[in-house]
Amino acid sequence: MDVGGNERNQIFMLKLDGSPPINVTDNPDAVHQYGGMTENGDKLVFACNARTFSTFDICIKDLNTGTQRIVLQNTDHYNTPAALSPNGRYLLYNKLKGESDNALWMVDLQTGESKQVPGDGGVGAFTDPVWKSDSAGFYLLTDKDSEFIYLAWYDVALDKMEPIHKEDWDIEAPAISADDRYLAFTVNADGYSVLRIKNLDTGKFMEVPDIPRGVISRYSNIEWSPCGHKLAFSLASGGRPSDIWVLDIDAGTAKQVTFSSKCGILEDGFVEPELIRFKSFDGLEVPAWLFKPYHAPSEPLPVVINIHGGPEGQERPAFSPILQYLVNQGFAVVAPNVRGSTGYGKTYHHLDDVEKRMDSVADINSLVSYLLEQKIADPERIGVMGMSYGGFMTLASITEYPELWAAAVDIVGIANFETFLENTASFRRLHRSTEYGSLEEHRDILRSVSPVHKVDRIVCPLLVIHGANDLRVPIGEAEQIVDKLRKLGRPVESLRYEDEGHGIVRLANKLDCYPQVARFFKKHLKV
Repeated sequence: MDVGGNERNQIFMLKLDGSPPINVTDNPDAVHQYGGMTENGDKLVFACNARTFSTFDICIKDLNTGTQRIVLQNTDHYNTPAALSPNGRYLLYNKLKGESDNALWMVDLQTGESKQVPGDGGVGAFTDPVWKSDSAGFYLLTDKDSEFIYLAWYDVALDKMEPIHKEDWDIEAPAISADDRYLAFTVNADGYSVLRIKNLDTGKFMEVPDIPRGVISRYSNIEWSPCGHKLAFSLASGGRPSDIWVLDIDAGTAKQVTFSSKCGILEDGFVEPELIRFKSFDGLEVPAWLFKPYHAPSEPLPVVINIHGGPEGQERPAFSPILQYLVNQGFAVVAPNVRGSTGYGKTYHHLDDVEKRMDSVADINSLVSYLLEQKIADPERIGVMGMSYGGFMTLASITEYPELWAAAVDIVGIANFETFLENTASFRRLHRSTEYGSLEEHRDILRSVSPVHKVDRIVCPLLVIHGANDLRVPIGEAEQIVDKLRKLGRPVESLRYEDEGHGIVRLANKLDCYPQVARFFKKHLKV
């Protein structure tokens, strides 16, 4: 847990006797990343930046004696734990520089020696490792020499990686059963998750019981039971909140085992999106999700375009409370995957790097043209919003194409790439520079694409929302844009939350913030 969204995470232990959680790391000035527990539960493996804030070291703490030591002292930035071997000897960790520059390393926790795995890996993504029970090797995901992310096997003794399974989409979330018999993973097919389970004894894929169409979360993992062959995963769709499902391979069944509260909202209050595609300025085909309110009046409709963050992210048909809330309030919502999004291949993913940044903003202009041509959107009632990088895209959209918008909402967005890179957490700077450009080499580009220098072009009302404890995009980004607009006498509102960081996560703040977002759009889009 962190405090107030400051991302200085501490690792806690929760006993099963109902007693309060114990802060195991107890250093509020440092960020801690969980790496695993040894099999007998007496040692905790983690990464932290206590020695120097810009670098993560690999550490071990003996939970019996309370002693803590640094196993591996690093000099670079991200060193994020990935998987502890079952025998407790090896920790795999990632050195993150970019989405497709994410090397996998292995440290021997007994000797402190570390090496890149595979040794000849080169530049690429090497992520999501899952060990076999004998610690002889692991399965992993990689995009090495490939347009899409595929499944591979790494043999520790041979220091050799070989491809196991490829698709024309990205593979996600591998998990291996406790007896090493079944390997499960998902395929990100046009945003939807397709679950596959391979019998490693026969090499054949299993018949998987039917589950609803949706998105299996890659962030909460999928997990096999310690005995038998039951697979638990979190499943959601655009109109269905996230719940846990359990699939039993031996019995051939799949069932929902949790039932999230819908807070009294009827089933038809939630909307499944429609996948649409539009041509951008250069002929590139761009996918987007269209949410239309039930019982809406005839088109054209008031539309809010919601742009995802990342930018190395993907809008998928999973449940979003804020999008469903806006649809329920009478807006159509369009959530595009502009160039630079992941999920559509490595080429598509890199189409917005550094000097190509504004091409992704031009995609939004093309999206508006499509919505008008299809008579989906009312030209006088179009709004735009986004969080984090989506906040930058919102600000860029209203400065580059000011005539399109009736209102805009920027949530924890980047206004000035120079000050953002200067003030973001030091361990994040190299990672972000890979995408945006560096202060040393690309300052002219960073300045030219920053919306803060084009504030005089903004004519639509703007609502700016930010958390005071934001480690990633410091609140100074919001303050710059608000101050400049107020000096120009332009219509701007701002919401500052003292106990939030990079986003609005506390329930009390959501119940304050999002009704104000809806009020703001309803006022200016005349709903």
